Amino acid sequence: MNSNRVVPKRMRRVVVSERDAVYHVMTRTAGQAYLFGAREKEMFRAHMLAVARFCGVEVLTFCLLDNHVHLLARVPGEVPELTDAQLLDRCEGLYGGHEHSRHALTLEKIREALSFGGEVRERMRSNLIGRMCNLPMFVKLLKQRYSIWYNRTHDRHGTLWSGRFKSVLVEGTGLPLGLVAAYIDLNAVRAGIVSDPAKYRWCGYAEAVVSVKSACAGLHAIAGGDTPQEAVARYSVLLYCKGSAPGRGKPQDARIPPELMEAVRQRFGSLTPFGQLRARFRYATRGAILGTAEFIESWFREHRGLFGKRRSGPRKIRGGDWGDLRSFRDLQSLDGP
Repeated sequence: MNSNRVVPKRMRRVVVSERDAVYHVMTRTAGQAYLFGAREKEMFRAHMLAVARFCGVEVLTFCLLDNHVHLLARVPGEVPELTDAQLLDRCEGLYGGHEHSRHALTLEKIREALSFGGEVRERMRSNLIGRMCNLPMFVKLLKQRYSIWYNRTHDRHGTLWSGRFKSVLVEGTGLPLGLVAAYIDLNAVRAGIVSDPAKYRWCGYAEAVVSVKSACAGLHAIAGGDTPQEAVARYSVLLYCKGSAPGRGKPQDARIPPELMEAVRQRFGSLTPFGQLRARFRYATRGAILGTAEFIESWFREHRGLFGKRRSGPRKIRGGDWGDLRSFRDLQSLDGP
């Protein structure tokens, strides 16, 4: 295999095992139809948080649009030791509140199996734990449950989603993590829906600004700092710097007005290293892995047998000086999605 070629299709989804990992997850509606209004987005958010809690996945930030979804999710490397009571608590959060639906029957079966003991109990525990700390299972459960709600609510039949989800493995600290988080929170700005990401109801940043606990915890994990409030301040400068920079993507891509960027700079201070980040950064969606050279090389060495004659993992990111930031894919053209 030529080392300059993109990753083969079989490696489109990159995963790690036995240690924590962060992924940028993307999924679209079938035919990219505009199906999600305000109510639909609220319900997706509710399903997302319920499934994340059951699976033990932490949603760091997200953006829900009319025809697609972006999530930044941290997936633990292993399931913690859970008692039967803790397992049931997670299940009640996922299946509870549906007394007149098939979910109530599922919850009752879980209760019975856990109380029955013996082999029945162990099979149920194995079934439940096998769904946790697993990225594909998390996305599968989320899409399935939401599809059931959506089709019943809208008297609709057939698939709701366009095939398999896409994901990019992201280094879980520093610039790579902040860059991808900002890419996600700026989706509504780039689409021209709002000029200020804090004004878009269905993204993690807007929730953190109004002190939603889960969103503040997510930004704290992304930006660091002594308190969630400090994390929001640090992340705000990164986000608005990135959102106000000129893009090389589609001509219609919008950006944050300069006067709004200046107001954020006056309030929170300067973060010049992020000023060069373009409003459209396709490596966040097509790079397979995004992180430092050391991070990408470590994953490559663990999976060396999948890549034939390719000698190293990291590839330089085109279009600017990105320091030690690298991608696993070499996206040779500067244009395109």
